[in-house]
Amino acid sequence: MKRIIFYALIACVLSSSALAGFDEGVAAYQAGDLPLAVKEFRSAAEEGDADGQFNFALMHERGIGVPKNEQEAVAWYRKSAEQGSSNAQYNLAVMYENGRGCAVDFTQANHWYRKAAVQGDGLAVGNLGMLYLRGEGVEKDEVAGLALLLRSVMLDGSPGNNARQNISGARGLAPETIKAAEVLASEMGGADNLLTPLDRYLDDTRPNAASASE
Repeated sequence: MKRIIFYALIACVLSSSALAGFDEGVAAYQAGDLPLAVKEFRSAAEEGDADGQFNFALMHERGIGVPKNEQEAVAWYRKSAEQGSSNAQYNLAVMYENGRGCAVDFTQANHWYRKAAVQGDGLAVGNLGMLYLRGEGVEKDEVAGLALLLRSVMLDGSPGNNARQNISGARGLAPETIKAAEVLASEMGGADNLLTPLDRYLDDTRPNAASASE
């Protein structure tokens, strides 16, 4: 599920060097002046501000103040994602998973979900879990998939997180699979980087099918 975070970004504490155009864009958006918001976010984006790039991408994706253009959105999400924005990494992964503004590419979706997951993004963790349950971009692994969904529930309890429903919809899982997933989810919860126990499990169970690199 895609998230809209203009307001979430308003609460971010940004360095003064990153504020040129961004604060003005937020103020314009709040005031309902979409043309000015587009102008200011474009300015911030072109100056290399990751949050400005994210908002500029989001406006193109949703058609807010500009004609909807998902290809443009993907381009700006990528710029922001490459600078480490977990929000952009998540949205970019969603675009790749669903073939919006780009060809469907589960390998790229896996790559960017992992990037966001490392930063504690619960929705990315859950979507990564679904890739493992379905075997899309990765070798199918029910233990890994369920463990990631369990961890997603713990990280993000928002109504927009479908992890609980996806767990309920995972039919026919063997008791030993569920138990192993619970153990792995617990290990991920105690790790500084939740992908470390995941990758260790994958390496131990499939030495020749290592997880995608970050």
